[in-house]
Amino acid sequence: MSKFNQRFFSRLDAAAETTGIPALARHEMRRRHLRWMPILALAIAVGGWAWGLARPDKAYLGYAAISVGFAIAVFLPIFGPIKPWGGAKLADEFDRQLRQRAFLCGFATVTFAAFLGIWLLLGLALIDNWNREALITQIAYFDYLLFVLYLAVPTLQASWATRPVEED
Repeated sequence: MSKFNQRFFSRLDAAAETTGIPALARHEMRRRHLRWMPILALAIAVGGWAWGLARPDKAYLGYAAISVGFAIAVFLPIFGPIKPWGGAKLADEFDRQLRQRAFLCGFATVTFAAFLGIWLLLGLALIDNWNREALITQIAYFDYLLFVLYLAVPTLQASWATRPVEED
């Protein structure tokens, strides 16, 4: 192999390492405390849902905002402090208890939000005299918001419940 090819391939390897995907494949991923990203995802999604409720005729803008919040929230479990399911490094009791508390908090939040949200949708549909299509649209957007809650709240709870480990 020529010297040019060696340098070229070493630069390609270095560029691939900066993405973090090879470390993820080798299970060497460093878990990060994501404290503000879940709040950002939740704020954007809840703001979009509120926009859709306030302006049912332009609810698609609220759906777009919920989609942005969902796009952020999808990556939170991958890079957050909760270790993935079925990992070989999950033998630690602390990690199991951290995951259990985080998901119980997430499930409680989703359940509470679903209860209040359905009653809110019902009340707004009666007050504003929504037609059937508007109500179905709002329920679908609310369901999408619950997915954002399910993805973001466990990471948020685990990030704020633990302290980041100092680098050596």
